[in-house]
Amino acid sequence: MKWLVDNNVPRGVTTLLLDLGHEVAEVRQALADNAPDSSVAAYAAAEGLVVVTHDRGLARRCQLAGIPHLWLRTPEPQDEDRIQEALPAIEEAFAQGSIRVVASRRTLTIGPGNPKIVDGT
Repeated sequence: MKWLVDNNVPRGVTTLLLDLGHEVAEVRQALADNAPDSSVAAYAAAEGLVVVTHDRGLARRCQLAGIPHLWLRTPEPQDEDRIQEALPAIEEAFAQGSIRVVASRRTLTIGPGNPKIVDGT
C-alpha cells in the first residue's frame, strides 16, 4: 500500500509503515511544510496514495473528493501503536474500496455511507 503522511502525524508513523514494507511519502518532503490541503489532496489523488492525517479539514476534503484516507482521532503519542495493531483491518478496508477509515483509541470506523464500526482492533 502507498501512503502520504501529513505534517501533523509523528514521523514514527512513517518509520513504522516503511519498516512494514509499505511505500511512504511525507507531505513535508513531497510538497512543503505549509502545503495547503487542496495541494495535499491533489497530490495524493494524482499519485494514488492513501492520506494519513489528524486534520479534520484535510480528511473532509479527501472524503468529498473520494480520496482514500486514514483519519487519526488518537492522541499523537499513540499513533504508531494504534496503526500497528489495526493495520490489517485498515488495509482490508482500503482493499475493499473504502475511502475513509477513522481510527480512534478503541474503534475503527470504516465508511462513509453506512459506516462499519470495528471494536477492539
